[in-house]
Amino acid sequence: MTKRPDLNGLRVALPGAAPIYLIDEGMRRWIPNPQVYDQLFKDWNGIVFDININDIDQGTNISETVILFRCYDSPKVFLLDGVAPQQTKRWITSPEVMARYNFDWNKVHVWNVPLSAIKYPDGPNITNP
Repeated sequence: MTKRPDLNGLRVALPGAAPIYLIDEGMRRWIPNPQVYDQLFKDWNGIVFDININDIDQGTNISETVILFRCYDSPKVFLLDGVAPQQTKRWITSPEVMARYNFDWNKVHVWNVPLSAIKYPDGPNITNP
């Protein structure tokens, strides 16, 4: 098994298998159901079917409570990742990263609080490899 940060942002699946994974921080993270998938991504296009995904380290599963958000006073978009009480906010560092991950700008929740009021700890930024 190995980490593959060069594949960050890809959505991958085994041919003929239902589980879809997001490659994030070089690891494959299981997307648990279509509802979670639809909370994040533009569409179902671009999923890579690869027989070698089991060679990539398994990371934590994407939680069912995952969302994209930003605060009204900041253009920074975050992925709220993890399961309470250990959720982290992870800054998506550029529009190019949003595109690479196929995250949907229309699914970014705008919170009516200032960024300074958000108490979730920072997780690792989401960047291009």
